[in-house]
Amino acid sequence: MKKYFLSALTVMLFSCGFAQTNSNIVVIKGTLDGDLKGFNKMYIYTPTTYDSVVIKNGQYTFSFPFSGVTLKLFYPEYIKKMRQMYQPFGILIAGPGTYHVTSDIAKGMYQSSEVKGPESMVLYRQFERDQNEAYKNINPALEKLYGENWYNIDEKDPRYEALQKSRDSLTEVYIYPLIKNLIKKHPDSYASAYVLSGSGSMIASMEKKEQLLGMLSPRMRKSEMGKKFADYIQGLKSSGIGNTVANFVLPDAQNKNIDFNSLRGKYVLIDFWASWCGPCRQSFPRMREVYKKYKDNKFEIYSISIDEDKKAWLKAVKEENNPWLQSLDTKNISQSSFAVTGVPTTFLIDPQGKIMDKEVGFDPDGEGEIEKKLDVLFGGSVSLKPDASKQETKERKSIPAALIN
Repeated sequence: MKKYFLSALTVMLFSCGFAQTNSNIVVIKGTLDGDLKGFNKMYIYTPTTYDSVVIKNGQYTFSFPFSGVTLKLFYPEYIKKMRQMYQPFGILIAGPGTYHVTSDIAKGMYQSSEVKGPESMVLYRQFERDQNEAYKNINPALEKLYGENWYNIDEKDPRYEALQKSRDSLTEVYIYPLIKNLIKKHPDSYASAYVLSGSGSMIASMEKKEQLLGMLSPRMRKSEMGKKFADYIQGLKSSGIGNTVANFVLPDAQNKNIDFNSLRGKYVLIDFWASWCGPCRQSFPRMREVYKKYKDNKFEIYSISIDEDKKAWLKAVKEENNPWLQSLDTKNISQSSFAVTGVPTTFLIDPQGKIMDKEVGFDPDGEGEIEKKLDVLFGGSVSLKPDASKQETKERKSIPAALIN
């Protein structure tokens, strides 16, 4: 009797353990209709993870432990091999469970995919569709006002400021109500927090940004996405031209702290980047020449990585071997102090710690506003070695950013 009891207890404990183990598993069951012409792989990725499976009879399955709220993006091998344009499509993974995705390769995954499963995924997908419809009103309006190439208008164009105002106005008319309605109906959903942390940054009005954040449930305001959006709002208030940068301390690659205040008395180019960001790494040859030219003139470059994967950051630091200060953003300084929305983003700081200028992206020809300011400050433009930089840029551009591991 005792032996039977122990055996039953062992089975029960094993079963409980098995159930507990599997209760934290994410399963994505996908269907991809259409002729794949033998290109039967499906890739799934985030900026720091990558996986693939074989599609059999139009079906594929991914399974992995849930490790946190994230957007998993899909990339069919067919699209890569056929060299087709691809609009990134992803699903919001907000917890363990089974996620169903049905797509048609001929129509494109972003356009055709239907989803079933956890509510956050379904809500996020519906918002994507609604936002896509909104852009069918926004883009033609901008084209009518500024021509069919309105999206190529940059800061050097005299129409840029007017374009920004028009876009802000149209975004408030068409996008803001979508975000507000989602949060109002689902204040405690990760979909609401995720949408706010992304599309919410397009809303120009600070008052409306704060209003939307306040509409989230207390739990969502404390979530990673809620905190990031709150940090972003604070960063917008802190990062205006002329503002003094609040001191911060971040670790370098040897895990030694760098105190930003220790750089007072120098002009500092703060460079926000990531190991997985192709344009960031394409900018380094130019930056190395800039550093070489001005480093003896009370000038410093300080690269701060937004990588979530420390190993990937350390690997990239070693590969690039840049001769200036390096830190990993372990305190979300990129958001709370600088409101960075994309990388590379650079800030020029004066010797008193005040922000002189900001630049998103980089100009390989040295025509960026920050480099022009450095030229005025120190004199003498920078000549880049053409062969080396063009070769490195060409090689990096040939690798799709989504596939960099």
